[in-house]
Amino acid sequence: KERNTPMSIVYGPVPSRRLGRSMGINNIPPKVCSYSCVYCQLGPTRRMQIEPAPFYEPAQVAAEVGEKIEQAALHHEHVDYLTFVPDGEPTLDINLGDELAHVAVHGIKTAVITNGSLVFRPDVRERLQKADWVCLKVDAVTSDIWRQIDRPHKDLKLQPILDGIKTFTRSFEGTLTTETMLVEGMNDDELQIEKIADFLAELRPDKAYITIPTRPPAKRSATPADEHTITMAYQIFSERVPAVECVVGY
Repeated sequence: KERNTPMSIVYGPVPSRRLGRSMGINNIPPKVCSYSCVYCQLGPTRRMQIEPAPFYEPAQVAAEVGEKIEQAALHHEHVDYLTFVPDGEPTLDINLGDELAHVAVHGIKTAVITNGSLVFRPDVRERLQKADWVCLKVDAVTSDIWRQIDRPHKDLKLQPILDGIKTFTRSFEGTLTTETMLVEGMNDDELQIEKIADFLAELRPDKAYITIPTRPPAKRSATPADEHTITMAYQIFSERVPAVECVVGY
């Protein structure tokens, strides 16, 4: 990710593998998160947190977005999405709903890429409803595997998260996508992949993304699943989900 300054909240537009020309909104300071995933390119989580809190004033976020859109227009740069994809978990921002509403005035679609860990909370689901496009992480549906790969905050439990994801997807009217990161020796055996696929079948996302670690991870042991496994996962997912895409390059 590029940054204009170390304190910049908004960056881009940059090419996105899923969202065309995306202007990123970094609404969480690094690295405040509810997970400390073994594959995270940002390294270990500095501050584990599960209670939403304010980080930046919504007016400040809106002003920076407006300035960056003006700069992009001057350089004839198109913006497809305004994407909340911070160096932490975006739904930890208690002002996320207000920020989504503020930036929507520009007439550009909004997106949130979240690990989904807080969607068991009604207030978090309500904030996410204001986005046009949401991506939810589903790396595992078995508790021990989930703890091994996503390394969640000690007070989180998997089943309420999975139930919250189901509840959110039943009411969300925007574009719903999921992302499953396949890590060798953790969640890449056929049984685990089938269990994830069965869960995704209940969600019926508009698209399910299969990804692998492509940048240096938090733990060296977090290596990408091999080509055979990716192909197997694609086939299994495709039997249950309408649209599947592998995102396995930079």
